[in-house]
Amino acid sequence: MTQGTVHKELPPEFVDQARAALNKVVESDVLASSPRLRQFLTYVVEETLSGHGDEIRGKAIAVEVYGRRLDGDGGGLGLVRVEAGRLRRLLREYYEGEGAGDDIRILIPTGGYKPTLTAVHAPLTLPEESGPQTTEPGHKHSGSRKWMVALGALFVALIASVFFATDLRPALTQNATDNNSAKLAALRERSMPSVQATNLAEQTRGMFFPLFDLKRQEIALTAFRHAIDLDPDLPSGYAGAAQILALLAYLSDDATRASELLAEASSMAESALERGPTDGWAKATMGWTLAVSGDTEAALRRARIAVDLSPEDGHVLDLVGITAIISNDPILAAEVSDPERPRLGSGRFGANSIWGTSQLMLQNYPACIEAFSMAAERGLPVSAPSLMMLATAQHENGEHAAARRAIDEMHRTWSGFPAKKVASRFFEHAPETLSSVIETLETYGSNL
Repeated sequence: MTQGTVHKELPPEFVDQARAALNKVVESDVLASSPRLRQFLTYVVEETLSGHGDEIRGKAIAVEVYGRRLDGDGGGLGLVRVEAGRLRRLLREYYEGEGAGDDIRILIPTGGYKPTLTAVHAPLTLPEESGPQTTEPGHKHSGSRKWMVALGALFVALIASVFFATDLRPALTQNATDNNSAKLAALRERSMPSVQATNLAEQTRGMFFPLFDLKRQEIALTAFRHAIDLDPDLPSGYAGAAQILALLAYLSDDATRASELLAEASSMAESALERGPTDGWAKATMGWTLAVSGDTEAALRRARIAVDLSPEDGHVLDLVGITAIISNDPILAAEVSDPERPRLGSGRFGANSIWGTSQLMLQNYPACIEAFSMAAERGLPVSAPSLMMLATAQHENGEHAAARRAIDEMHRTWSGFPAKKVASRFFEHAPETLSSVIETLETYGSNL
């Protein structure tokens, strides 16, 4: 993006300072792998310096930066909204790290695309500019990491995966392999970056599990964002980013932080659906995001459509299962995790735990006991949440000695596990199940 004509009322020193601040950001490591975002930032700053800041619109950015045609379908505007959110996040990251000592900071307030330039001690404003200088709220990281890990552990009990395997698509049928090859061949005709973006997103989505590993989630989120950079017209990068952002929002007990994460997750999920309206993963991600937001009715509607679109995709089924559990639809959770159901591209780890939890919610206690008590023998993970649910089923089934042993093992192996808090969050929309779990914990001496 070349420098444009400068607004005649701007003093030369202002222009020099503004462009110096811009150059520092676009040449930074934070934006090194995002050429489009560098162009985005340069465009809005140069438009502002030329006196057209108040006229910056999403459609212009879609055309000038992303080469989109104004065909009226709204896709270009959706892309710009998502990219603006990413740019705001990266600007915040830059000024929290590499650019912490910069004298001037460039910000893009939410609700528009006109940038503001703020000096360390006073605002550096354009002539006749009015209104308060908007800054992005800082990320407040909760200190309750034990709670986040504990809630994540509950998800591990529900959705563990075979991420550690080098091949993330074992047991694919020949038809699935052929379809995947055909898809990649079609993308190769489009461009090699499209193939790279698809492969990266497909491989990275297995990193969603185990859910409590926050560092893994950060790595996966970076990979999905890079997939978007490689080809912003494909849905997979947005779907992957949305599922992780929604997860992080769900795990956070900081309301402000959770709200920010969920807003970005919703934007990413919408972008995924704009690009892949019949994509099962995009649909499942939207359902998961809606469930985290508390809109369980809409969440389940999207989840069922996702199953119809991708009835054997293991990752889609796992996302639908998680959505159904926290939305209090154990029948749907049982349907997608049925041990007899064909699954492609995913192991039985998550499905077994979803199945066991759905049977607890349906009060089919023998089936729940069988699922969780046999987990270790089948090479499946055992965790504090799985022992909590096993004990609940045993207690309700009259197996009191076994229930006590399960609770004792939970305390012995995972001392300090906040069982009641985790159960209350997870079964928020399933009061009968929650009541059973709390009764079990209190009966066998769990005060946490």
